[in-house]
Amino acid sequence: MHTAIQCVRRVRRGPSIALLALLLAGLAAPATAQQMEQPGQPQQPMQQQEPETTVYQDWEVACIDTQNGERCQMQQTLEIQDEQAQGLFLQATVRREGDQHVIEVLVPLGVDLRPGIRMQVDDAGEEMDAGYVTCVQQGCVAGRELSDAQMSALRGGQALTVAFRALHQEQPFVFDVSLMGFTDASNELR
Repeated sequence: MHTAIQCVRRVRRGPSIALLALLLAGLAAPATAQQMEQPGQPQQPMQQQEPETTVYQDWEVACIDTQNGERCQMQQTLEIQDEQAQGLFLQATVRREGDQHVIEVLVPLGVDLRPGIRMQVDDAGEEMDAGYVTCVQQGCVAGRELSDAQMSALRGGQALTVAFRALHQEQPFVFDVSLMGFTDASNELR
């Protein structure tokens, strides 16, 4: 995977609160919809709760109160600041589902869905494949569960290299997602 690093020249990290709020709002939506469908109750417009966010170096954690308690997820967004690939981005999100951690990576539309994405911690760790699970207006999402060993590698690593291919392209796009602040951010996941 390391050979394609030169494809990305200038990368800027930055939070993407709007997409994060949209993803977290889905966690609270079923309870609100259920309340609105009960007969005899006045219907109230749905209010989207603003997530509470905390920044841990290069990671942002957003939490929202739901009917089942507080839910949190962490994310990092990368954007290319290159004239030839302006607007290309990647967004990595980690959250808990029960006792398991899940990583989801949002990449731009136009990717080759067949091979999925490939990830590796510090160019020396175990390579992890993730298949695409859906495409939305903002891009396509690949995801996988993370084992305890993979979470430990992420917590102890410097960078997570993520590679994906555009449709009809041989050379993959490669992003290095910083793991600075990953451990502190992941400790906030509930």
